[in-house]
Amino acid sequence: MKLKKTLLYSFLSVTLLSGCSTQKKELQQFSMTSTTLGFDTVITFTAYTKDEATFQSYESILKKDFKYYDKLFDKYHSYDNINNIKTINDHAGKEPVKVNQEIFNLLSLAKEYDDISHHQFSITMGSVLNIWHDARTQAEKNANDVALPSMSDLKKANAHTGWEHVELNKKNNTVFIKDKNTQLDVGAIAKGYAVEKIASKLEDAGLEHAIINAGGNVRLIGDKPNHKPWSVGLQIPDHKQLSTKSLISLSINDSTSFVTSGDYQRYFEYDGKLMHHIIDPSTLMPARYCRSVTVITKDSGIADMLSTTLFTMSYQDGVKLLNQLEKDKGIHAEAIWVYDDSLLPNDDVKTLYKASDYYLLFTDGIKKMIKE
Repeated sequence: MKLKKTLLYSFLSVTLLSGCSTQKKELQQFSMTSTTLGFDTVITFTAYTKDEATFQSYESILKKDFKYYDKLFDKYHSYDNINNIKTINDHAGKEPVKVNQEIFNLLSLAKEYDDISHHQFSITMGSVLNIWHDARTQAEKNANDVALPSMSDLKKANAHTGWEHVELNKKNNTVFIKDKNTQLDVGAIAKGYAVEKIASKLEDAGLEHAIINAGGNVRLIGDKPNHKPWSVGLQIPDHKQLSTKSLISLSINDSTSFVTSGDYQRYFEYDGKLMHHIIDPSTLMPARYCRSVTVITKDSGIADMLSTTLFTMSYQDGVKLLNQLEKDKGIHAEAIWVYDDSLLPNDDVKTLYKASDYYLLFTDGIKKMIKE
């Protein structure tokens, strides 16, 4: 048995090609990278602005807001003058907690997608995820003392999941967890939600050409200054070594979000298997359908939820969910599933796209994005 923990670097690389049109010739490219803005990840911000001072004004907004949202959605720490996710969990079974509009909106959106996914996506699984978190923490402390959670404990915790245990009061902006053993965990939506809010704020402030990359949550703002599409690479899901090579490259020419969920992010190894952090609500174990799923859609928060949800489904069920989402909500999303020899899908799928030592399946809209 052995353990490996990876720092959450970008799972989608964006190639920045040089060259500007005459109209945008005055714009310059500036970038910053930070590991201290929260969400336990590396955050990279690249923008084209007329000068460095302008870039720094946008950078200041981004840094301030990432730190704010990190505190707001934190379930492990308390902060002065903030009722956050931890505050809500600490008051489980006791009393409602008044929250600000951002938390209420995030929870409302999560509840909506819980219904859409037939409970395959649920932020009410905190009690189950806490058990897995403790197992990973123990494995990190001692790689020779790695153990899986007992199914009995997982099932007991799972008895306290579900939105029937959580009350959202829109009139008072309060959240009340009625069951003292129910806990919220917004890890599958919080980062994407924050990225989308920050990107929208930067757009409102006048930013026209930029990329926010928060550890696999990529949000493009506008097109490139020369009106050519961005070139986006899908990274190889190798847990042993983070590769700089891409499985495929996609050509995108507008404001879009890309979010990847994979089994090589937070994990420990047990009997040769990756015990990663994306837990299938149906089995209470790490999902075993594929190596990664990338979702491409306008809203980063929705992309974040969908990538996690699709990772816990078969390709066929995932396509059904995306089709239903477009039919019922008018939300269009594309997706790419990545497999290796150990996790090949069933025979009744479309032809697999071979890239390196991996196999890809994707929705129809991806075909026109692929750069040959």
